[in-house]
Amino acid sequence: MAPDDVEQTTDDEVKAKLRQPIVAVTGHVDHGKTSLLDHLRRLGENTGETNVMDREVGGITQEIGVTQIPLSILTDSIAKMPFKSDAFKFDSPGLIFIDTPGHESFGSIRKRGGGIADLAILVVDIQDGLKPQTIEAIRILENFVVDDNNEVDFSKTRGGTPYIVVGNKIDKIHQWESKQDRSSYTAWTEQSKDASQYAERYFNNLVGQFAKESGKNLVKFWDGLSSFNSEDDRLFVPMSALKGEGMQDLLFTILLMAERLSEEKRESITIKPNEVAEGYVLESREEVGLGKTIDIILTKGSIKTGDDVAYNTNEGPVGNIADESIRPRIRAIRKPRGLSEMRDAGDRWESLDIADSAAGLKLVIPNMEDVLIGSRIFFPKPNDDYNKIRSDMNDENKKLRESHPVMCSICNEVFTSKDFSGIHTNKNAGTKNGFSEQCQYAEALRKGAVVKARTIGGLEAVLYELAKRKIPISSAEVGPIKKSDLRRIQATDKPEHRFLIGLSVEGNDQVQGQLEKILENKDSADFHYLQSDLIHQITEQIDEVLDEIQAKLSGSEQIFKPGQIRHILYNGMSHFKDKPAAFPVHVLKGQIRVGQELLRNDGSGKTLGKILSIGKDGQLTAHQGEKVSIGMNIRFTRSNISEDDEFYADIPEKQAAKMKNAKLNDSEKDAFVEIVKIHREILQNHGYAWGWSP
Repeated sequence: MAPDDVEQTTDDEVKAKLRQPIVAVTGHVDHGKTSLLDHLRRLGENTGETNVMDREVGGITQEIGVTQIPLSILTDSIAKMPFKSDAFKFDSPGLIFIDTPGHESFGSIRKRGGGIADLAILVVDIQDGLKPQTIEAIRILENFVVDDNNEVDFSKTRGGTPYIVVGNKIDKIHQWESKQDRSSYTAWTEQSKDASQYAERYFNNLVGQFAKESGKNLVKFWDGLSSFNSEDDRLFVPMSALKGEGMQDLLFTILLMAERLSEEKRESITIKPNEVAEGYVLESREEVGLGKTIDIILTKGSIKTGDDVAYNTNEGPVGNIADESIRPRIRAIRKPRGLSEMRDAGDRWESLDIADSAAGLKLVIPNMEDVLIGSRIFFPKPNDDYNKIRSDMNDENKKLRESHPVMCSICNEVFTSKDFSGIHTNKNAGTKNGFSEQCQYAEALRKGAVVKARTIGGLEAVLYELAKRKIPISSAEVGPIKKSDLRRIQATDKPEHRFLIGLSVEGNDQVQGQLEKILENKDSADFHYLQSDLIHQITEQIDEVLDEIQAKLSGSEQIFKPGQIRHILYNGMSHFKDKPAAFPVHVLKGQIRVGQELLRNDGSGKTLGKILSIGKDGQLTAHQGEKVSIGMNIRFTRSNISEDDEFYADIPEKQAAKMKNAKLNDSEKDAFVEIVKIHREILQNHGYAWGWSP
C-alpha cells in the first residue's frame, strides 16, 4: 500500500478527560524489551542518554519499570514518517510505557502487566522467532482460555489487550544495511536483494508461528493500516532497538491504535470523578529528608495530597484506621522530570498537589507499615466502600498463598496449595484430572524452604521455580530475612528441601552477620543459604545443590550440564598463561564446570582438554552470560586456540543418556542439542562417540 493511502480518522474529538493509556512492553528474555525503552527515553533528551540496561541486574528486567512519554515528543518523533500523520486526534497527555520481565519465572508479573495495560508491544527477536515466554505473553494478551492440557481453543476468547508485534534486531539480519533512526518501512524497501530475501524469510517464519500460537494473521503495518481487522489481524513492525531504526514506525502504529481504541476501551481510560483511585506499588524505602516513600504506577482515578491510603502487608490489609493521628495519608506527590525511568530518576522530581492516572509517582506517606512491593494500593474517599477494597486486597493475598508449594502428608508428593486442595484431595475433580483417593484426607505439610524476596513478583518467581522442582516451603514473605526464618528452616527434615532463599534481600541487622559466616563456610551449615539479585542465579544454585545431593546418593563424583563458550580477548590479551593454559571466555549458553571436557566443533572428533579452574576465586561453575578466565590441562598455542573459537562443555556418555529427564533450562537445552549434533557427526565420520575409542 502507498504511504499516502493511510485511512484518515473522521471521528469527533473525545470531550471527556482521558487518562494516559498504559502500554506494556513484553516478550522473551533477551529479545530487546529494555533496549527498546532505552531508545524511547532518549527521544527529546538533551541531558545525555539513559541506559536502564546498565542498571538492570545482569541486564535482565525483574520488576515492572515505568516511563512516561509526553504526546508532544511522540508526535515530533513521527513527523518524518512517510505516512500522513497530521489527522491524529489522540486526546491524551501521552503514553505510559511499562517494562515487564521476560524470564520464565516472572509469569505473574507479566499477567499483572498485561492486566493493567490498555495496549501492548510484543517484542520478538526476528531471527529467533517465538519462544516459551513469547507464547505465554500472547496467551495473556489475547486472554485465551487454556485447558488442562495447556491447549488453546482459539474460538474461546475473553477479550484481550490490543497489541503490536515488533520484529526486533533487524540489524542482525545477514547483509542488512542499518541506518540510525531511519523508518523501518523505508529500510525494508531499500535493502539488497539478498538482505530482502533473508528478511522476508524470517517474517514468513514468524507468520506461520504466530498463526499456530494465536490463530491470528500477522501483517506488516504498512500493508495493514487501512484494512486492519482488530479481530483477525495483528500488526508487525520491524525494528532495531539498538539503532533506533523503526522507532518512528512503532510510535506511529501505537498512536494510531490508541486513537482507534474501541468504545469499551476508551471508556476504561476515561477518568471518572467518583471512582476509587488505585495503582500498584513498585518500590518502598526510607529517604533522607522525606521519610517513608513509595513509588507507584497510578492506574485509575486521581489523587491529591491529604488523601487516605489503603494497602497490603504480610499480615494483611491496612486502611480505614479510626485514630486520625496514625492514619496513613499522602503528605506529598512527586513525579519524574522529563523522560526519566522512575527507577533512575535520581533527584529529577517535581512536586504536585494533584495527579491523574496513568502516571508513575513517588508518594510520601508517614505512618505507613511495611507495604508489599508489587501489590495493589487504593486511595479511598470518605464515602467509598472499605469492605470492597479490603476484599480485593484479601483476594490478592489468597492468590499468593495458593501458589505456595506444599507436601502431601500421605504420598509426600509436592503440589501448589491450590492444586493440593482443588485437585489432589478433591474427589469432585475426578481421578483423570489428578484426584488421589488414598490422599483425600491428607494434610498439606509446610515443612520445607523458607523464601524471602524484595517484591511480590520476585516471591512468586521463586515459588514457581520451587514448585517445578517439587520443593515444598515452610514460609514465603516479602522483606528481609529474620531470626524467625532461621528457626523455621531448622525445623525442615529433608536436606533436599532445606533451602533459605533471599531474592534481592539479605538479613536484617540481627542475622546478617550470621548469614555472611554461612556463605563463607557453606560446608559447615546444616541448611542451604542462597542469595542473589537474579532469579536465574538462584535457580542455578538450587540445581547445583540438588545435583550434589543426587551425586552423593548415586555414588558418582560430578554431574555436568551442557554449555557453550567462546574464546575472547580481555584488555587486549588472548591468554594469561601458556601452560597450564589460562585464557578468557564468554559463556554463551548453559554452564561449564571444573572437571568438564571441552569439545571442538570442527568435525575432528577431538576435545580441547579438561577445565582445571574457573575464575579467580575458585568457583566451580560459570553460567550463561558470564565472562571468566578458565585454566586447562593443555598448552596455549595459536594452533589449538584462536580468538572467537567456540567450544562445547561436553557431557559424559552415561549422563547424556539421562539428559531427556534432566532439569535443563532453555539455554542448556539449546547447548545440548548442538552437542548431540556434534557427537552424531563424530559417530558418522569416525565411528565412535560419547566415550567409545576408535
